[in-house]
Amino acid sequence: MRILTFKGFLKSYVQSLAGTNTTSIRKLAMVAQTQNPRLCHALALYAFADNKIDQLAKATCKDSALNKAVQQLNHYSWLELENALAQDDSHVQAEYQKVYRSYLSVRDRHKSDNHTKSLMHKKITDLKMQKTVSNYRIYTTLGLNPGNANAFLKNADTSKLSLDTARKILAYLTAL
Repeated sequence: MRILTFKGFLKSYVQSLAGTNTTSIRKLAMVAQTQNPRLCHALALYAFADNKIDQLAKATCKDSALNKAVQQLNHYSWLELENALAQDDSHVQAEYQKVYRSYLSVRDRHKSDNHTKSLMHKKITDLKMQKTVSNYRIYTTLGLNPGNANAFLKNADTSKLSLDTARKILAYLTAL
């Protein structure tokens, strides 16, 4: 499984915020200046990461929030900025920190999901014993892959099931 990079995240994030499927700096700048000011700092970071900051500066109005966001990045190299964001440096503007925290949230989602699944496993195990339900009954009734379901139910292997599937098992046992 590939680890999501900040640059990779920024590309999809600006597209998501803009509501478009384009990575055109000019088009994204137009959206940021006219329709979605929340896009400004993410777009500035994206352009900076992609070495298109000059292109973005040309596409912005002189007094726009986007232009101000672009100017603030001129004090850093990409590596310095990424390190400052990772260290939660107080010199980096709060809006850039918000974008970085969004990245961390997406990047580390699987860790959070695994923790949630391990908590669910404990509850599922308790309910199974309480209601005397076999693993076979669970995975046949719910139509789950027996190998993956058993790995989760017997060995607490959280990598074998999705969070949604763990929720289905828990909901099934709760409803019994």
